[in-house]
Amino acid sequence: MMKLYEIILQSANSALPLLDPETGSMPSGHNGPYYDPETPVRNTSHWLITFLKAYSISKEQKFRNAAYKIVKYLCSEEVRPMKAAFWHRKNQKKDLCNGLIGQAWTIEALVIAAAELEMPELIALAEEVFLLHPFHENNALWERVSVDGTYLGYDVTFNHQLWFAAAGSLLARHTKGEVESQVCYFMEHLDKHLEVHTSGLIKHLISMKLFIKRNIFNLRIKLSREKLKILTNLMQMSEIAKHRKYMTQKEIGYHSFNLYAFALIKKQYPNNSFWNNNKIKKALAYAQSEGYWNGIKDSKYGYPYNPPGFETAFALDIFYPDRISQQEKWLAEQFRRSYDFEQNMMNINTEDTTTYAARIYEATRLSNLEVNLS
Repeated sequence: MMKLYEIILQSANSALPLLDPETGSMPSGHNGPYYDPETPVRNTSHWLITFLKAYSISKEQKFRNAAYKIVKYLCSEEVRPMKAAFWHRKNQKKDLCNGLIGQAWTIEALVIAAAELEMPELIALAEEVFLLHPFHENNALWERVSVDGTYLGYDVTFNHQLWFAAAGSLLARHTKGEVESQVCYFMEHLDKHLEVHTSGLIKHLISMKLFIKRNIFNLRIKLSREKLKILTNLMQMSEIAKHRKYMTQKEIGYHSFNLYAFALIKKQYPNNSFWNNNKIKKALAYAQSEGYWNGIKDSKYGYPYNPPGFETAFALDIFYPDRISQQEKWLAEQFRRSYDFEQNMMNINTEDTTTYAARIYEATRLSNLEVNLS
């Protein structure tokens, strides 16, 4: 029987030769099933966390050296060509920042590296980028910011807002005032943005009720023409039915991704009043149901893209730390479905091998659990 940290260490060893010795970047992917060509920034951010964990486990200097190279890359002009948002996406039909989520991933990595490598300048960079994003107290939401500094309107994907808050919660420990103020205000008003189905499944978009009450036209201004066309098409009943089926599969695939972000925030703010909210309680209960265990297997946004085994295990660890057997059950299922034990990389049964391999970083926050594949 293997232990989790043994697998993380093996995967980090397999990934080291992929590090570009000149740029300090790791191979880029295409954002899984979305097939959006990406810059190396996302995957490099993920691997930074894994290499630092590998160093923590093994004390082998090669992992720390790799981390220093990556940090140099993430601080380079290539990553922030116009000194605004981090450049994550190359698809000219979409924003180049990858919404709030792209920024959250890199801020997350910088905060961890700042502590592990004792480089406070990384906190300054993370804080600068975080605070570039306008936070509107009237809606308790952040706007997207492009790589050239242009404001792009609200990010209406719920997990993007939540993950940005989670990254902010990690950052707030090292900064004064404003970051924490925004995160706490977001949490205080989170109930009006989070919507769950009767099952407890988290809905993919932020609640539209707030916008509709104030002025539906304000929302339309924030949405791209492409999204407006989609909304118009959905007025037809056949399209609505088709969209609902697609969205349900998407929501199942992202459920644990949301819970992982919630767990990050709870770890920083364990006494926040939101943890008594019925919506989060229902979402956590759904994650432990047979319906979710079976449903996640059929979503292309589940095991082929998001790693629900790591994400659900981490959520259980933070919200129900005594449920070790459930954590190990999810962990084993993740490796059983996605890990190549010959290549020592998480790269099977996926449309985007480079991105999925990098997402082993999500397991680094777990304790050294047993991985029983029998």
